Amino acid sequence: MIRRETHASYLTESLTELEAALGHLSYSAATCDAISPSQQTLTEDDLIKVEALTSRFARVIDIMSKRVLRAIDQYEMLDPGTLLDVANRAEKRGLIDSTDWLRDIKDARNQIAHDYSGERLSEIFTYCRAEIPKLIDTCSRITKYGTSLLNK
Repeated sequence: MIRRETHASYLTESLTELEAALGHLSYSAATCDAISPSQQTLTEDDLIKVEALTSRFARVIDIMSKRVLRAIDQYEMLDPGTLLDVANRAEKRGLIDSTDWLRDIKDARNQIAHDYSGERLSEIFTYCRAEIPKLIDTCSRITKYGTSLLNK
């Protein structure tokens, strides 16, 4: 039987990893402020910045959905279930706005991971920029909830 301390340790580790990933995403967002998604041609330096931003966006989504939300469920002694189960519980707790939103950003994460030639980079970049504030706000709610569990 897994002890509660193990779940607490995993939740703590997951929250720390999320916080670090959010810091990297925020840095990338700031470095991309001057880049317009509608530019016909991006410089190599701009491409590096945009690709870092989209990659970091995808990483935050993975950590949030695959690690932190699951770690919260484990800490609360809930059955792991599918990602939809995890999303439904997160929505009921008020941690995410909706399961549809989580599905949408997970789809965007998959597009980022599979856009090998960069054909959709402008569209993905535009989407990420638009969703970053909501993603950061959601991660903040999740972090507060997870921290409150650990402090009980």
